[in-house]
Amino acid sequence: MKRLVPILRVSFFILVCWALYTRCQPTDERTSVNVISKNGKAVAVAIRGSFVEDESISMRLKVQLIKPGERLPVLGNFRKEDDAVIFEPLVPLTKGLRYEVLLNDTLLSEIEIPVGDSEAPTLRSIYPSQDSLPENLLKMYFEFSEPMVEGSSLQHLTLIRNDRDTMRGTFLDLQPELWNSEGTVLTVWLDPGRIKRDLIPNKEFGSPLKQGERYTLHVNKSWQSKNGVALAKNYSKTFVTIHRDEESPDPTMWKVLAPSSKDKKSLEIRFPQSLDYALVKECVTIMNSNGNVVSGKVVIADEEKILRFIPDEPWSKGTFALRIESRLEDLAGNNLNRPFERDVNKKNEETRQEIFKKEFEIQ
Repeated sequence: MKRLVPILRVSFFILVCWALYTRCQPTDERTSVNVISKNGKAVAVAIRGSFVEDESISMRLKVQLIKPGERLPVLGNFRKEDDAVIFEPLVPLTKGLRYEVLLNDTLLSEIEIPVGDSEAPTLRSIYPSQDSLPENLLKMYFEFSEPMVEGSSLQHLTLIRNDRDTMRGTFLDLQPELWNSEGTVLTVWLDPGRIKRDLIPNKEFGSPLKQGERYTLHVNKSWQSKNGVALAKNYSKTFVTIHRDEESPDPTMWKVLAPSSKDKKSLEIRFPQSLDYALVKECVTIMNSNGNVVSGKVVIADEEKILRFIPDEPWSKGTFALRIESRLEDLAGNNLNRPFERDVNKKNEETRQEIFKKEFEIQ
């Protein structure tokens, strides 16, 4: 009996090793997993093997992103096509990253998306662009030269106060993150609960920014584009905080510099204060005397205090109007109808107006 025990132990060890080995092997020697690219992007994965004939195969397949110490499911759709199952991710797979394909939680294959010869992306601008910002600043925008990897943006941002204190919890970790449709502009919010002084987060942790302090925002070059290429260099923006802004923007104070008729020179609108970079481009429309939208290009300049409108066609004589949506905000989130931080007891006294108009003449 004593001689039998070591034999049983060895047999058990061999059985366990064999089970682990077979679990990591493809279920079919003819299994293949290939990346499908289109216009330089990894838009799909083709999975082939005898198992694809099973009607329920799509329910038993999954694709995961391989990260140190964890696996993240990749969202997408499976569909049957000829002798393969095609997996189409909601967004193209990221160059330079590794993924795994599993069937019944058994590894079929690992794939790495080639980087190719893509150029390094650049951070074109950080908005607000000025270096004096209100203590109750609400949002910041990061504009890149090409689509960037999403989901972990705050890992690449560091805010330092007075060159010595690393700030924590300044920005909201929103998921999903707030990117434009092209994936090139990211909106990052400072914590509104800490900005509004009547809320508990403000009373416990204080405002994210303090008046009279100097801050430097660092953007690490580890941030990668969706082509798998990191930024070419680190970026930084230094600013000081001034008094809180608690007044709504007033379109009646805007100055309109109109061009002459029969040319395509830009119309210039000057604001007495900096406005929200993204919203001012969306919320101001030029209307002609017939109430039709004038098509053209919008350029924001001079620390977001000037909007230049370049028409597609030469100007004609007549009365034109700025059509301004009330959701337009300044840097502190004050819109045209009300300030961001307001006395809730005065709610009934607010004058709500969805659209504001300001007329001007083209001679």
